[in-house]
Amino acid sequence: MGHSTARALRDADTSTLRELIVQGHPIDPSALEGWVYRGTALGLPRVAQQVTWKTFQKTFWREPSSGRLLGWNVRLEQDGLDAPSRPKLRRGRPVTEWHYEVVSPAGVPMPDGFDRGLVIDYARGANPMGIIRVIKDPLVALTPGSADELLGVSYAVVAGKCIETPTYFTLERESRIDYVPYEDPAPPGLDPLRLTAVERGWAEALFGAIVATGGDDGLPPFEQIDREAMWRGFEEATAPLVRAGLRPMLHTLTFLPVVSGYGRPFFQLSSEERARFLGQIDGDRRYFVRQSLVTLKTLACFAYFDDPRVRARYTPENGGVA
Repeated sequence: MGHSTARALRDADTSTLRELIVQGHPIDPSALEGWVYRGTALGLPRVAQQVTWKTFQKTFWREPSSGRLLGWNVRLEQDGLDAPSRPKLRRGRPVTEWHYEVVSPAGVPMPDGFDRGLVIDYARGANPMGIIRVIKDPLVALTPGSADELLGVSYAVVAGKCIETPTYFTLERESRIDYVPYEDPAPPGLDPLRLTAVERGWAEALFGAIVATGGDDGLPPFEQIDREAMWRGFEEATAPLVRAGLRPMLHTLTFLPVVSGYGRPFFQLSSEERARFLGQIDGDRRYFVRQSLVTLKTLACFAYFDDPRVRARYTPENGGVA
């Protein structure tokens, strides 16, 4: 397999990708140490790609004090599949999330055949409580004896049962590590109340449906506002109790459609289904469901009306209406 193997897999179907995991090649952990890899998500439906990242970075760093091989995801600006990597920044530092330890597959519960390489284990990383801690990523080399191009996939371990997902990704060796969040006085990835990138995607899908404008009325769609500024303001200005309460509310509204007749989480629903679901739960008999919707409506409005283009439409000189 040549250097273009990883990029040739961009349009591969999930059955092909799964076969490559099962037939993959071992990886020497020492070949990963100190490197940043450019990641590309594969296999996800288009709607799922819209609420998560398509490109990202994964790192492999040997912790001096323990000898553990650790790593973290770096969020990238989504400039395009082949654009240079440009990390998102917060307070001048790259945004890091989904921390992990890289371990041998020995003793790790996993689907049959997923033990050909190494395992990225998020339960061993410095992550907040939540779904991330049940996720594991088997990782294999695409070429025997080479760690330049890798293939991974995510699965969940729930009550001892392995649940496969269509979340495959390639990793291409990119550069040496030049930033280690654990060396910061207050590592940004260790805030237990901070939502993960995936959870933010879920929240933004709900916010967008609540705001319910596609841009035809002259107002920007929710996905066009500065969402990074929104989350930064939320983390810096919101009381810890409110931040702690957002995660269970978000998970409730995201996955309630699965058991409410839709059979899919909220971010996989069509725009019509999203609107219908929100209308149904507006008068739900369960207080927590109603309160969750009220809270997310409030946050969506705060975020949306913080955009100067939106505020301009509601100024007195414009009659106070859009």
